[in-house]
This record gives sequence, structure tokens and C-alpha cells, in this order.
Amino acid sequence: MHRIETQRLVLRPLTSADVDAITHAANDFEVARWLAKMPYPYTKADAEAFVAANRENGGRFWGITRQGDFCGVIGKVGAFGYWLGRDHWGNGYATEAGRAVIAVHFDAPDARPLVAGYFEGNHRSRGVLEKLGFRANGESLQENRALGRKFRHFDMICETPPRDAYSPSSW
Repeated sequence: MHRIETQRLVLRPLTSADVDAITHAANDFEVARWLAKMPYPYTKADAEAFVAANRENGGRFWGITRQGDFCGVIGKVGAFGYWLGRDHWGNGYATEAGRAVIAVHFDAPDARPLVAGYFEGNHRSRGVLEKLGFRANGESLQENRALGRKFRHFDMICETPPRDAYSPSSW
């Protein structure tokens, strides 16, 4: 499934038309500081490389949009992860998009547990992951590219979709 629609959002593959919106949203220290691999400052070349690297990840990586407005990204390549531009924080979009992606993931008969995590201090992301059914699964030190050093990271796992997950058959 390459496109997912929820009540308020459309999750769709990234395209080169998203480069400017990605650059604008990601070139914000308050976004980058919570993500392991995102550089800061974030340039148009970074966004172009990001879109190109995820062209082959259809069905595993999506741009989050609302009424055509780019909000952020979500995916399950390697680990489950997401980020939103700061203008879109606090609206429940990460939780809504996450429920949809997790429902699609666990709808597959060969679905394996999803792993995710958050850096120490990122209480918003911890709350989203807990709402999505992730539970604590240890700690690690992970590199934070924007800050240029390793930080305490709380590892989490999701083995089943949350009870209130969207049903792909209802879309």
C-alpha cells in the first residue's frame, strides 16, 4: 500500500515536489535535535538526497500531508520513526499517522515487531510511542548528528497494534 488515508491525513510517497517543504520543516534545530540522523543546518541538498534515498521505500516510508500541506514524514525502514515540522506539533498528527502505519504493518501475515525509540528529554515522542502501543525495551547510546555526540536513547518495541488502531479494511 503506497498511499494511506486517515480521517485528517494523507500519507503518500515523497516526491521531488516535497524538497522545499522538507528543507523548510527540517531546517529547525528544535526538530533536528530529537532525531539521530538529521543534520543541522538542513539544506536543500540534504532534502534532495533524503527524497532520492527513499524512492525505493514505497509502502514503508511516507510524507504526511493534511489538505495538501506537507507536515512531516513517517516510516518503518530499519526502525519505526517520524518527524513533523514544528508548525504541525500538538495536533495529534504523529499519533494518527502512526496508528495507520502500524495497522498496515500488522495487517500483513508475516508482520514482525516494530522497534522505535526516543532521546532522553523528548517527552512528546515518548507519549506518541506509548499511545501507539510501544513499550520499553532497554536503553542505548545513539549518535545525534545535529548535536554531534551520543545521547541516552530509550529503545521501545511494538508487537501488536494498539487497540484503537485504524483498520486498513475500513479505508
